[in-house]
Amino acid sequence: MTAYDRLRFGGPTSRALWVDVPRAEFLTPVAPAWPLRTERLVLRPFVLDDADAFVDAWASEEWTSLLLSRPMNRAEVHAMVRRRTEPGDGEFFGLAVATHDGTVVGDSMLHLQGTGLSEGEIGWTILPEYAGRGYATEAARAVLEMAFVHFGLRRVVANLDARNDRSAALCERLGMRREVDKRGDFWSKGLWTSSYEYALLAEEWRAQQA
Repeated sequence: MTAYDRLRFGGPTSRALWVDVPRAEFLTPVAPAWPLRTERLVLRPFVLDDADAFVDAWASEEWTSLLLSRPMNRAEVHAMVRRRTEPGDGEFFGLAVATHDGTVVGDSMLHLQGTGLSEGEIGWTILPEYAGRGYATEAARAVLEMAFVHFGLRRVVANLDARNDRSAALCERLGMRREVDKRGDFWSKGLWTSSYEYALLAEEWRAQQA
């Protein structure tokens, strides 16, 4: 039984347990036991009642100005959250981020990609009233651990608007490096903007944990 087999079928998960075979031989990734817990946060699947926490932020042109998405109205936000509560293909994990007292402060995601689902894309948003408290960093670190330990990914990327200095700084705090600078590649809110892709390899992440 490989390390990934043990992770898939409920074996112990620890930083000493690594995937040592190609992911391509595994076809169906299995979600971890929810929720993921950190010192201050709980990362869990969405429920319908989470939608109202996001309505004001997603309606804000200022808040969405540096996201790779347009503003959304109440109905669109509720539809987005409803989709995230429905059974998916097992490759996209959109998670609500809440404090231990249940207050929803943002969301995060991991999208499994690549040959044999050996790569992933990570993303995050923190609601404006909770910005500046380190929640995005804490949530992103939990998702990276899920990516590299539970799913045994080889590589994780993050894509962001090149003007989003705070997310770029977060990527660098996570030990990610900027690999791609795409100039004028993204039509966003009435103009062409640029985007960055940051990346982190499993061995680089493991070295950070040593």
